[in-house]
Amino acid sequence: MLGFPQNVRRTQDADGYYVSFSLEDKSVPNLISIDNIKTAVGVDVGLKEFLTTNTGETVSVPNFYRKAQSNLARKQRKVSRKQIGSNNWRAAQNRIARLHQHIARQREDFHYKTAHKLVKKYDLIAVEDLNIRSLAKNTKLSKSIYDVGK
Repeated sequence: MLGFPQNVRRTQDADGYYVSFSLEDKSVPNLISIDNIKTAVGVDVGLKEFLTTNTGETVSVPNFYRKAQSNLARKQRKVSRKQIGSNNWRAAQNRIARLHQHIARQREDFHYKTAHKLVKKYDLIAVEDLNIRSLAKNTKLSKSIYDVGK
């Protein structure tokens, strides 16, 4: 049985306002014992391939941002021709924000689906710990790094 909301949060995105509730669910088990682990995998995250497992499986990078770049550039050119602060400028800015939100949601959906496949297949998943902020300081690779990330 679900209890009272633990946390309530209101956020504003490009397409409107959202309210999210956090509830505590007592029916979810806390931990899986080590004795129950039958399959394990190590995951290496990269730029040419989204991820590579220690078994040799690879998942390619979908490059959502790269595919939307020309559309984004066109919308940004339209904004630059508007008078700053006008209603048409605000509407054009909102179109850009919605495109960025669409790209972010595509990435998030891809990440969830990929993670779900791994979780269904393996009992234990080991992932490398990366410092994305320092990796993205490389100006030649930063766009590719952020396009793989969330």
